[in-house]
Amino acid sequence: MSSGTSAQDAVDLVNPGPTTPVVPAHRLRPGLHEEEVCLFGHLRWELAHLEHKDTTGTKAFLWSNFPEALRDSFMRIAWALINIPTPDVLHARLGSRSRAVISASSVMTALTGFRKFAKWLEKRGITQTAEIDQGALSEYAEHLGEKGWTDPHDERQLHALTRVWAYAPYLLPGDRLVMPPWEDPGAAIIDFLDDFRSEAGENNVVVIHPATMSPLIIWAVRLVLDLGPDIVDAYRAWYALRAKTCLDRTPGEYDIVRSHLLHLKDTGGSLPGYVGKRGAPLMEHNRTHWGSSSQGVNRLLLAAQLGVSTEVVNQVFSKVPARWQALPVTDGSPLPVAVNGRIDGVPWTGAIDFNEAQQLAGHLMTAAMITIAYLSGMRPEEVLHLERGCSSKEEIEGEDGAVRHRISGLHFKGVTDKDGNTKPRGEVRPEPWTVIEVVALAVKVMEQLHDERLLFPWSMTVRTWEPAERQLSAEGLMPARFIDRIKTFIAWANKTASRLDRNHEVIPADPHGRINMRRLRRTVAWFIYRRPGGRIALGLQYGHVATSMAESYGGRTKTDMLDILDFEKTLALADTLAEASDRIASGEKISGPAADRYLATVEEFNTRYRGGFATKGQMKSLRQNPRLQIFEDPQALLTCNLDPYKAVCDSDLAVGRKPSLRTPNWNRCNPSCANVSRTDTHIERAREQIAEIDADCQDPLTPYPLRRRLELCRTNKEQIIMEHETAPADRIHKDST
Repeated sequence: MSSGTSAQDAVDLVNPGPTTPVVPAHRLRPGLHEEEVCLFGHLRWELAHLEHKDTTGTKAFLWSNFPEALRDSFMRIAWALINIPTPDVLHARLGSRSRAVISASSVMTALTGFRKFAKWLEKRGITQTAEIDQGALSEYAEHLGEKGWTDPHDERQLHALTRVWAYAPYLLPGDRLVMPPWEDPGAAIIDFLDDFRSEAGENNVVVIHPATMSPLIIWAVRLVLDLGPDIVDAYRAWYALRAKTCLDRTPGEYDIVRSHLLHLKDTGGSLPGYVGKRGAPLMEHNRTHWGSSSQGVNRLLLAAQLGVSTEVVNQVFSKVPARWQALPVTDGSPLPVAVNGRIDGVPWTGAIDFNEAQQLAGHLMTAAMITIAYLSGMRPEEVLHLERGCSSKEEIEGEDGAVRHRISGLHFKGVTDKDGNTKPRGEVRPEPWTVIEVVALAVKVMEQLHDERLLFPWSMTVRTWEPAERQLSAEGLMPARFIDRIKTFIAWANKTASRLDRNHEVIPADPHGRINMRRLRRTVAWFIYRRPGGRIALGLQYGHVATSMAESYGGRTKTDMLDILDFEKTLALADTLAEASDRIASGEKISGPAADRYLATVEEFNTRYRGGFATKGQMKSLRQNPRLQIFEDPQALLTCNLDPYKAVCDSDLAVGRKPSLRTPNWNRCNPSCANVSRTDTHIERAREQIAEIDADCQDPLTPYPLRRRLELCRTNKEQIIMEHETAPADRIHKDST
């Protein structure tokens, strides 16, 4: 693999050479000779080399039958499937049976699907992966439906393309694929295999790839909480210095500069260096003398320190330059502010330079925008119209124990006057937004950063110290301005991650392209229901975000964000029910106090809903059916068959909340709850966790207290396995025999 050339250098992009082995050494079939190993440049790949069974026969895939124009891209994609562990986004899909290592059969299925898809593209004149958009993917799904193959076959073909999207962060830009429309929140794959008709609206906005969004929000929250105070102090110090620079010449400036330089020469002082945005770091011989390259002297800072214009500084340097050549030049110009921010206990930088303070302030503003927009559910214009003082000091203790805050501001969608005309200025939202604490902190850090009325003012842009001539002078920033700002922020975060050796926090490129503010609002709904209990950053839970959004929108006639959440919950619920049905159909054993309800739930889902819900009314019926509320947490060794009146995790679930928003509290999950059921899949996970515990306990470096806790955890999991194995064996679907 070769590295990219952008700020994402820490992400190795798949680009193997002709002599690179197709199968990694640790996965090769035992006993193979070196000359038998398939190389990337070969047009015949023997996938049986991935299998270790004695009964394995040949599984050769011939690239010579693959459309030539698309062959190189899909060969790289296929190599990624074999050599890179399955991305988390495929594991996180409710109903997923994916494993970290893909089997030879699954590789063959995917490659066969690639070939069918490539031949279909070739007939339509599409010769590059980057040319494929969601419209083409929808048409291909319809094409599969028209061919009359079985639904499982068609779903496997579409899942092969989902794999390409999932691996996008590891692929070259030209090999990436946008998110297939059947993976979009609110969509059901069955729609695409019949008479799919896309609908306009917010539910059709493409979700930001999870591999991109997770580290992006981590870096955004990190700047707000951990690095923000340092950046605020540095920016204010920079601003105070910059304000001292005279724009117009005044009498006596020349003498002030000349006297200062003579004083430095007599006392052995030094001139401020410049290693900021103008160029690369100073050459070695320029670190001591500015004379050979005037770029080495930070003339802007010197003018600010002396309170004169840069024009006069330039004039002094141009006269009798030999007199000043002996003056040393410092390497950079650190501001006199303390650096207190830490990342895992390590200072994030040694000092903040005069020339980077303004850019860091811009990154902090972008981080605050991402944090507010993503974790509040506000629309772009609503975020960018927030004003100083919008966050109240009132703290509300939520039902889930989280502290929340109120934010007031303008809203625009559906805002009309008495005659039904749209109010161009919008109006103050009657019900303030309810947000988690980090959103309120993002508001606070912006109020500390500057003194403007709006939280995100035009004056904070990097190149507007002197106002530029524009057709329209706006006080605030437009949403489109943040497309480039987010891109620049990601580049800075990736550079910082590489510098601090935190390559696991590098932000990969999103396969659908550049990130805009509108996609943030759409993506948080995906994360709430696709990553239950998942961490955003610093212990924040998506469950708290979902609850705060429910409180923000629950009393509104036009529920806005709740519609998006409902769409996503319905799709996630359907996936969970389909997975439960597949487990029963395959003969898995069911145990636990809710085992009978688990079976009844699956039977009702198969009878009334599976493959049949598409309209809003049908989706609402599924979502609100109290008998079908089952939930899976990838980290839990159980299925929650939620009956609010039996739930031990939260006694308030049965009252005071919209039924379609009730979810189990995984943080307080009690294995003795009457809502618990388990299948063989959960027991397999328990055995895998026991194996991991055994490996940790055998490590001589594991401290005794930690080893003791692990042993107790092992005992608990053994108890779970024993109870499942000794449970009655008659809870198996009758069709599985």
